[in-house]
Formats: sequence, structure tokens, C-alpha cells
Amino acid sequence: MDITRDFTDELFKQWVLVHFCDNRETIQSSDIETVTSLSLANQNISSLAGLEHFSMLEELDCSYNQLTVLEISRNPNLKMLIGKENLLLSLDLSANTELEFLDCSFNRLRALDVSNNPKLVKLECHWNMLSRLNLDHNPSLKELSCSYNAFFTLELHHNKLLERLDCSNNYISHLDVSSCMNLLQIRCNHNHLTELDTCNNPKLESVRCFNNHISKLDLRQNEQLQELYCSENKLTELDSETHSRLDRIQFGNNLIIEPDISVSGVGIFQYDVSMSYYTAILTYKGEDMVITTDASTKVAMDQLSPVIETAWKQFDELCERTLQVIGKTHPDEDVNGLVLADMVFQEGGCFRVGYDAGDTPAGRLYLYASFNEKLEISDSLIYETY
Repeated sequence: MDITRDFTDELFKQWVLVHFCDNRETIQSSDIETVTSLSLANQNISSLAGLEHFSMLEELDCSYNQLTVLEISRNPNLKMLIGKENLLLSLDLSANTELEFLDCSFNRLRALDVSNNPKLVKLECHWNMLSRLNLDHNPSLKELSCSYNAFFTLELHHNKLLERLDCSNNYISHLDVSSCMNLLQIRCNHNHLTELDTCNNPKLESVRCFNNHISKLDLRQNEQLQELYCSENKLTELDSETHSRLDRIQFGNNLIIEPDISVSGVGIFQYDVSMSYYTAILTYKGEDMVITTDASTKVAMDQLSPVIETAWKQFDELCERTLQVIGKTHPDEDVNGLVLADMVFQEGGCFRVGYDAGDTPAGRLYLYASFNEKLEISDSLIYETY
């Protein structure tokens, strides 16, 4: 049966003719009735009229087009739908009970009903205009990304298999994840949260809750935590010392106060609230020099102090060795014209000594030599531009 006339969009029709009809001028129902997958991304298509004839379709990628309507009610076998970056105002999924993966992000949706999609495992609907999302009938859901919408609430009581949640950049004031015991990742930054209870999420590996109004964060049950970004809140304390796996943490611009630390023979190190680490401004040969650390607590700073004390006692020699490496790496460079810039200490005892090499087309150039905790220097320089 000739179904060519049902394909009203010329670009979609030509695509079908090329891919399934051996470049004939007509489309027969037999040409496409067994097709299970369509990849139509970036085709500038405005209408998918004719899609109803793909009755066996299981996977559809129609992203990055000009669609304002997507009619899929006659594609009941659809398991994967990627329709992101279109102009969709609505999306009817009531007939797609087999749907497992849905990406309708970057559209203009004001409503999204997934109540007839119980097999849904992954849902991406970020960057729309949604204010409500009922997930009570999606018990299989494992990944949810609904950031950049207009949600004030988000109920997750029926989503016990959820592993990854991104609800950032909304207006959510309360988020209950106590039912999501398999949760590995939370992105709830840029909301209006005053608390975040993760005590019932023992598998949690990553939390990003910055830019909220959280005053307390109890992480004692999250022993698997590897990443924590909680800057721009109202925290007065944060206990992260017991998390052995935690290797990425940011908690600047809170209300946390750490005491000044006096390092014998060196000077006073103060806690920088905005950056969440200890720094000091010392005088060396009549000039101010900044020493920064990545120590974010008094405990960490106490551990680092002996290394700082030892390095400062031999600082003249360290500077000479740094200049020798720079001169060896750049024999045409006049090392006498370089200006001592700063010294950077890392937890564990490694540190860098940096020199200002002046302006370059890429920005101001700084050359750093690296030392280990035994004051052994690396032959390789580190280059940074600002």
C-alpha cells in the first residue's frame, strides 16, 4: 500500500525514501512495517506525520529538530524516545506502556504525564517549564534529571530503585529521599532547601547541594561518599574527617569558622571562609608573599604545619633549586627577572613554589616547581595562566 502522502514533511519523506525505499519515489507500508529503530537527529524536520506506519518501532531519536508536535500513540512498542532540543509544547505518552527511556529535555513542556509508563527506568526532562511531576506509577525509575524547571515539590516515595537524581535549579524547599536507599548521586543545588537528610542513603557517592539554605548536614551514614559540594549554604560545621573515600569537597561561603593556626617560625595561617582553606601572607626579602594550602580544617592544618615549618626554614635553598629547574627547562629565560609569586601546600606534604613570568598572549604566566614531602624537586614544571 502506497503511504507516501501521509509523510507531509518533505525532509522526513526524503529521509525515509533514501533509507528504506531504495530511492524510489513512493513509500510502501511494507518498506517500513518491520523497522524497529529510527535515528532522525539533526534533520531539521518539522513534522513526523507518517510515523504511525512504523508500527514495530522500539527506538526513536528525533532530537535537534523543529518539532512542535510528536504523535506516538500508534507506536505502542516504543521503548526508547529521545526528543530533546525541539519545540514541543505537549507530549502524550499514554499509549507507550513499554517505554523505558525518555529524554524530552530542552523543550517547552508545561506538563508531563508518565503515569502510563510503569517500565520507565530513565527520565530526562530538564530545561522545560514543568511545575509538577507525578512519579507514583514509576517504580522502576533509576535515573531522574528534572533540573531547570519550576518545581516547588518533588515526591519520590514510590521510587525505591532510584540511583541518580538531578533536581537542581528549581524552587524546591523540601526534598525527601528517605525511600531511595539505592541512591548514588544527588544534584539538588540552586534550590530553597533548608535541610537535606541523607541518613537513609548508605550507598551515596556524590552530593551537590550548593546554593541552598541548609544549616546542618549529617553525613555519618554516608561512608561511601566521594564528592561533596555544599558551598553557599548556612552551615556552621561540617564533619568530613571520617570519610576516607572523600576526595572532592567544596564548602566555601558558609558560616563555618576555623581558628587561626600559628606555625612556629613561619607565621599565622587564617581560614578563608570564601575559599574554605587556610592561607597566610608572609614577608620574604621585604616583599609580601602568599602561602596557600588545601587544608580546610584545623585538623588538616595541624597535620600540614610540620611540613610548612621545615620548608620555610630551607626556603632560600628551595627558591634556588626552583630557579635552576626553570633555567634548565628554559635556557633562554632570564631567571633573575622572575618574581617570586607564591607557595602552595597540599594535604600529604607535597608543595609548589611559583614564579611570575609576566604577561603572555594567553594571560599572565606562572611557573611552578613541585616538591614532595622530603623536599625532593621534580624536573618537570607546572604552567598556569590567569
